[in-house]
Amino acid sequence: MSSISKRYRAKDGTSDFGFRFVEQDGHYDVVCTDRPSLRGRDSDGRKTHLHRDNRVCFVEGQEPRSLSEALERARQWAEYLCRYIDSGETEG
Repeated sequence: MSSISKRYRAKDGTSDFGFRFVEQDGHYDVVCTDRPSLRGRDSDGRKTHLHRDNRVCFVEGQEPRSLSEALERARQWAEYLCRYIDSGETEG
């Protein structure tokens, strides 16, 4: 099992995220190691799409299969979380 860490700054220019990408069993787990405060928003995983162990939620069988896909999915999740923090609106 190998892993790599990366940082991402969201499009808003102020929200910073840390991620660890862990390769295992033919896919990558995306672990959020740092994120902005939810500023009072509900931390329920059904809203944040974040497991209690800080792994980003993916539909079973649709986990990223390459590092480049994992990086893109982490970016998409970070932008989603910023929208949730700002508006309180969730998706799926």
